[in-house]
Amino acid sequence: MERKIMSNILNEEIKKNLYGIVQENIDDYEYFHFGEFVEKPNQCGCFERNGNWYTYVIDEKNFCTFGGPYSRNGIICACTMILPITMVKEQYNFTEEEFNIYLHNHFHSLEEIDKNVNSNKA
Repeated sequence: MERKIMSNILNEEIKKNLYGIVQENIDDYEYFHFGEFVEKPNQCGCFERNGNWYTYVIDEKNFCTFGGPYSRNGIICACTMILPITMVKEQYNFTEEEFNIYLHNHFHSLEEIDKNVNSNKA
């Protein structure tokens, strides 16, 4: 229950920091989903899975690429890489480790995410 509450709090923080930036042109960002995975062509967003945060981008042929796992600040920065916006708040810069995650951790299914995360914990 506590994990769900923390997940909701972080989801609201992400929305507050990103959504405020795009709110004026929200019709341009209908394809971006905060806190949920919407499996449809031409969608993207961020979501929490097993205590970790991930981004996703689905192309017009329904091919999905996930990125992550990210920390609280890392997920906000990763989302700004997907959205065509610029954030200048230094507090949301990637750490070196998160930048490496952004560059190299790409998955194509939820099962692949679970397998990778579980193998890294072992």
